[in-house]
Amino acid sequence: TPRGGHGGLPLPARDDLGYAANFLWQAFGAEPAPEVVRAFEVSLVLYAEHSFNASTFTARVVTSTLADLHSAVTAAVGALKGPLHGGANEAVWDVFEEVGTGPGAPERARAWVREALAAHRRVMGFGHRVYRDGDSRVPTMRAALRELAAHLDRPDVLELYDALEGAVAGAKGIRPNLDFPSGPAYHLIGFDTPVFTPIFVAARVTGWTAHVREQRAANSLIRPLSAYDGPAERHLAR
Repeated sequence: TPRGGHGGLPLPARDDLGYAANFLWQAFGAEPAPEVVRAFEVSLVLYAEHSFNASTFTARVVTSTLADLHSAVTAAVGALKGPLHGGANEAVWDVFEEVGTGPGAPERARAWVREALAAHRRVMGFGHRVYRDGDSRVPTMRAALRELAAHLDRPDVLELYDALEGAVAGAKGIRPNLDFPSGPAYHLIGFDTPVFTPIFVAARVTGWTAHVREQRAANSLIRPLSAYDGPAERHLAR
């Protein structure tokens, strides 16, 4: 958390606050505004579970060997650590900082996207292996981001968000995934960028645990077969 990362002492949880509000209270040492709690809570719910993604499948494979819950979750964290799975929300805010909010942001955003695509850079926060026509979680998180930005009087962040979304859609026809609105939301809430992915983990551990319980309830060892595609059998000369 920001307090822990900046030398602050841990705060005890409060019985009068829900999970999201307590998380923010313990992270920042101040009771959060309802608008901030709402945006954070929405992100946690949307990140909590997402079918057989790489980390969830990893957790189920480990569970299928009858390993314990802690081993399954640790393996899932390892899978999520890879930049093709976790870390995209951090990379999104890195782009926001690289382009910069404020006057001229739409023009800078369009120029940045053109240069990134010309250099074959991966534009993080866009596209999804499952959602070919757009991530169904995005409208809910985008609305939460807009409410948060309005509460904090940060229209500059929304202007850059819309400019980047429009530039990528216009150039490639690709729409955002959940990481695109989550990155700027976490920044506005006050989290340091390296904390974004651990927050993803804090939410997704709920889904991992549910999958572990389901796997153990009707377990069978997950052992995929492979089809060899290589040179034919060779024999040693005698």
